[in-house]
Parts: sequence; structure tokens; C-alpha cells
Amino acid sequence: MKKIKNYIFLLVLIALIFVIPLQAAGLKKIAQSGMQWLSIPVGARAAALGGAYTAVANDASSIFWNPAGVALTKGGNFFLTQTKWIADINVNAGAISYDAGQYGFFTVSFAAVDWGVFHGTRRSDLSAGFEETGEFSPTDWGAGVGYARRVSDRFALGGHLKYLHENLGSNLEGTMGAGTEYTAKMSLLAFDFGTIYYTGFKDLRLAMSLQNFSQEKKYRVDHFPLPLTFKFGMAMDMTSLWATESPHSLTLSVDAIHPRDYTERLNFGLEYGFKNMVFLRGGYKTNYDEEDFTLGAGVKYETGDLALGLDYSYVQFKNFDAVQMFAVNFQF
Repeated sequence: MKKIKNYIFLLVLIALIFVIPLQAAGLKKIAQSGMQWLSIPVGARAAALGGAYTAVANDASSIFWNPAGVALTKGGNFFLTQTKWIADINVNAGAISYDAGQYGFFTVSFAAVDWGVFHGTRRSDLSAGFEETGEFSPTDWGAGVGYARRVSDRFALGGHLKYLHENLGSNLEGTMGAGTEYTAKMSLLAFDFGTIYYTGFKDLRLAMSLQNFSQEKKYRVDHFPLPLTFKFGMAMDMTSLWATESPHSLTLSVDAIHPRDYTERLNFGLEYGFKNMVFLRGGYKTNYDEEDFTLGAGVKYETGDLALGLDYSYVQFKNFDAVQMFAVNFQF
């Protein structure tokens, strides 16, 4: 019991280190990064848990949250998800992982954003002050490769190298739309890294991840970094405190988040499972302008070495319609 108190104290201490300084100073970091689509959550299970997934990640979707979680899977895993985000923005993503035995786990991932169709305009000397340039659709997508390894029965680590591309369309530089055409696009490499450590007390685990580490890129004049994010998480099946074997599970997870482009956050998640077949999930996010409560559910069917999982999540917004996410996980 002394050990568990020490671990909880450590988590609270780190969370306070993250949250207190900037909030106490009344500071708010905004508009300090590009490619904001990378901050849209991927995966219905993680979203339903309020994004508190760093220490829970244990399937192919882990590559988008904590690459170390892929090392906790079995055999091959295929993951596919669709996120119907606010303002009719859709994000489609997927990953497939392969267990190479003593050589670790290898993963391939992809993600693409459908922004819809926009009507382009530019400044003009016409009486309306602008002229139409036709319809256009921005392009954002990424593809990556990952590697994860379970170093021991308690410790796993993983990395994710991804190629990202963005094209926001073109415009004319110069006064009143006259001049040379400029296309706002960029491509770059980014890296994610993560670890998961089982403390030895029941199934309590501590985890960390660093997402979107890359060089800064230039849009015309200004340099913009990606939304670099550091996360520290803790998770534990609370039923293990009073039962060694039970058809029920109740996993509590907490993430302390330090984003580059916003002030510090704490996310909480709770997942109830019955016989590892039916799941109910909920979460709460702190220090978000729009998001707070999340809900979700999932089912999983196993037969032999095969397993199929279906997940759904509902994310509430204050001033926008709620967001729904769907995901499929297949283990083979």
C-alpha cells in the first residue's frame, strides 16, 4: 500500500507541475502551431475515455496515442476509424500491426482529412471588394511506420515516424490580388515516442508519450511548429483491489497533458467491462474551450486467435453539434 501511495503522489505532483504555473499566471497559449488536424482524436475507444488513453493503449490504435501500446497486442491487428468532427470535417484513419516475435512489433498507419468544399475569393478592385476564384478543397494526410517492443514483462516502448502533407490552396501575392501565385503547402517528417511501465502493484501502469516532434516549417513569412504534445498517464483496473479474478473490470485512467499551443490539461476516463466482451465508457476533459463530457460503448467477440471489436463514442461540445466516432478492431 505504501508503494501505491508513492505512485499516486508522483502522478499528482507531475500534474500540478503541469497545470499550476501557467494557469496561475493567467496565460493562455493559442495559435502557436500549424497542422491542427493532428490534434483531432483518432479512435472511438480513446475518445470515449476523454482522451485519457496514454496508459490504456493496447491495440493498433495506440500508434496514434502512445506507440508503446502496440507492444501489448497479440498477433496481427487491424484498426480502422472514422471521426465526424465539427463543421462537417471528417477524419479517416487506420493502422495495421504485425507481431514479429523476438524482433518486436511493426506498424503501418495512415490518416486523411476531408475538409469539404470551399468557395474561394480574393481581394479585388471591383465594387464588391472581392472576386470569386472557384471551389477548392484543402488537403491534409499523413502516413507512418512504427516500431514497438516489450523489453520486459513490465516495460514497453515504441516510436512512430510519419510523413505529413498539407495543401491549403493557392492565392495571388500583391496588392488587390495582383502578383504571383502562391500555394500554401508543406510536407515534413514528424516523430512520436512513448513508454508504458507496469509498476508491479496489481495492474497499475504509468505511461508517457511525446507526439508531433518535428522541425518548424515556413508558411510565406512565419515559421510554424506542429502541435507538439507531452502526456503523462496512469491507469489501473480498480476491481483488482478487491478481487483477483472477476468477470468485471473497471479501469480508471488519468492523463496530464502539456500541449505546445494551449495551457495544461487533465483528462479522466472510466471503462467498465464485462467478460472482456461488453464495454461502457465515459470521460471528462478539463481546460477545453468547447469539450468536456464524453461517452461511448464497445463490443468484442473472440474465437480462437481471432477477435473483432466495434467501438462508438459521443463527444459533447458546448457551441457545436456533438461529434460521433466509429472504429473497428480486428485481431488475427
